Parts: sequence; C-alpha cells; structure tokens
Amino acid sequence: MAKLLISRLSLFVVLGATAACTVHKQEIPDFSGPSGYALSLAVAATPDRISQDGVSQSRVVATLRDSNGKAVPNAALQVLTAVNSSLSNFGTVSAPTVYTGSDGKATVFYTAPAASPFMAGAPSTRVSIYISPVGTDYQSATAEHVDILVTPPPVPVAGVGSPVASVTMNPASPKVGQVVLFDASARTAGTGHRLSSYYWSFGDSQTNDEHGSDASHVYLAIGTYSMILGVVDDAGQMSSTFRTIVVTP
Repeated sequence: MAKLLISRLSLFVVLGATAACTVHKQEIPDFSGPSGYALSLAVAATPDRISQDGVSQSRVVATLRDSNGKAVPNAALQVLTAVNSSLSNFGTVSAPTVYTGSDGKATVFYTAPAASPFMAGAPSTRVSIYISPVGTDYQSATAEHVDILVTPPPVPVAGVGSPVASVTMNPASPKVGQVVLFDASARTAGTGHRLSSYYWSFGDSQTNDEHGSDASHVYLAIGTYSMILGVVDDAGQMSSTFRTIVVTP
C-alpha cells in the first residue's frame, strides 16, 4: 500500500519506530506533486480514546472541499494507520480506500486490537489514521491525520502466590542500532511454584523469538517505546511489568 502512495502526495519526514533485529522500518511515504487543484481535507475521530479490547471502535470522518469550500463528491481517499509515525498494522480499518459522498464526506471505522494479558496497565498507544486523496486530479492535496489513544486494560488484582515480574536493561538510554540487554533474573515465583514461561515485547510492533529470562534487542529508529515483560508460573498465574525506553540518535 505504501508503494502505491510514494509518487502522489507529501506528508512529512518519518521519525517513528519499527524495529526488530531482522525487520526494517516501513515509513509513511511522502505525498507531493504539482497540480492546479486546491483542496481542503479535514479528519476527525469519535471517540478519540478507546480500549484495547479487540472490539472498541472509533468513527473517522474525512471531509474534502475544493478551493471555493464546496464539497468534492466521488473522490477516493486512501487510509493508512501508523504508530510513532511509522506504518503499522496496530488494529484495523474497515476499508483501505473510501469514497466521498455528495456532501464530500467519507467514513472509515478503526477497531482496536486485542491486548495481551501481559499488557494490562501498560501505557496507551497513540495510533494515527492518515487519509489522503488519490488520483491524478488531487496531486496537490495534503494528507491529514487524526490521533486515537488506545488504552490497555487496567492491572488486575494479583492473587495470592502470584509471581512478580522484574526487569533491568543495559544501557538505560540506548541509541539507534545499539544492542540493548534485558535481564529478568530478579523475577520471583510464589511459594511452592516455579516460573514456566516468559513473554517479551519491545514496543516496536515487531515479532521476536525471545522466551527466556534474558533478552536482547536492537531499535532501528529513534522514539519512545514501551517494553513489556510477562511471566507465567506452573499454576498459570501471571504477572507483568514494563519499562519506557527512549531511543536517541
């Protein structure tokens, strides 16, 4: 989808993050091009805060008008989702392309993804919905976006004998391309239990193959990430903790 838009309109320089050791960042494409058309595009989301429960939705309405303020009907609009200004499949949109009606408005629905139980209490994710007109008639139109705050569920009350997750990292303030080492050896299981599995998420929307009490990761872009460690004991009880990581150039 990103390749389809590279030659069309100009948006901005991406500073966001997608990083795993084997996956490169996919940036939001620039949108620019000469044209005599002057269009105005406005985007709004209702509500702009939803739960990360796999079902909560936000209604995104885009309004397209010409230089005289008149509605532009039957125009195709491309829809992209991004996290930290980088293209991401965090959640879903009802359609990748929508069309304006006689009132110049088009509607798309964004659905939040389901949160892993280990994400309970973690920071919210700011998801950006980018919308831009497509087609040779609209090459001068500027893509617009609206932000939706997606919030994981709260931390449940810990049961008696639940494990406790704990993690340290080195370096504490990593740079782009630097290996970050994580150590969860300080975690503890409840009396009479042992830890049976670990869950690692490094906050850059990429998969990883870390499953032990230590892990390593390389961030390929500057940004602020929420790293999550989850632990499960032999009774199926779980606990999690997170660290906010600021990656600098």
